[in-house]
Amino acid sequence: MNQSQVQDAAFKLVAALWQHGFLSKDDALVHPYMESEDVRDCVRRLADNFGIKVVRQEKHLHIMAQPRKSLVTNPISELRKGVKGWDTQIDLYLMGIIWLVIFSEADNEISVKIKWENEGLSYGEIEELVTNALKHWYELNKESNNEFSREWSLAVNNLYDKWKLLRYKKETQGRVVYIKESRFGLIDTAARLLEKDKMVFIERTAQTSRVTPTPVFFERLKARFGNMDNHQERYDMLKVLLEDAKESGEVGA
Repeated sequence: MNQSQVQDAAFKLVAALWQHGFLSKDDALVHPYMESEDVRDCVRRLADNFGIKVVRQEKHLHIMAQPRKSLVTNPISELRKGVKGWDTQIDLYLMGIIWLVIFSEADNEISVKIKWENEGLSYGEIEELVTNALKHWYELNKESNNEFSREWSLAVNNLYDKWKLLRYKKETQGRVVYIKESRFGLIDTAARLLEKDKMVFIERTAQTSRVTPTPVFFERLKARFGNMDNHQERYDMLKVLLEDAKESGEVGA
């Protein structure tokens, strides 16, 4: 390949990854990347200019934002626009806790991971995990005179107070309705954003819904949380916090 062909292949691949988030290794646009070191070098240079990484996993090529550097990461005001019906910062923080709970269940000891992969998590199970975590963190924060919140940079009291105000779920004519004033509604919004990125499949029934991971989920989990540089330590410590909450035996808020 001459220089023009190398650049063309690299630009097309990065553009497609930017649009879709990931591409199968069988995709025609990926072939030059897999076969040519020159194309890979060009892709790396382009990615670095945009503050992103192109990560190769078992079946797919993924695009990943570099924290605080990427042009594809949005400030919270922009993120809020993309999350329909949720317009407060605390709502978005709660969604972050929901995502962390889901990721933590997948990135866990093998027995928990297998159960999550085979059976998924119901919205009720996710709600209980989030409730237990927030309840436990709130108690730790109260005992430490808010030092826990400051140390972890977590708005513990605001998160706990908002979660308490949300009703568990709402039913209309025997079917669950996912409204924003309910915990199930917030969980559904968070789950649908993962579904939009082809990371999970949501099975919906009259009474609840169940989130099951896709192969893309595990690849992106490995690519992101296995390569976070100086952010890895905080993620690992947050996982410990979640496990500590689960072992505390706290139930309900």
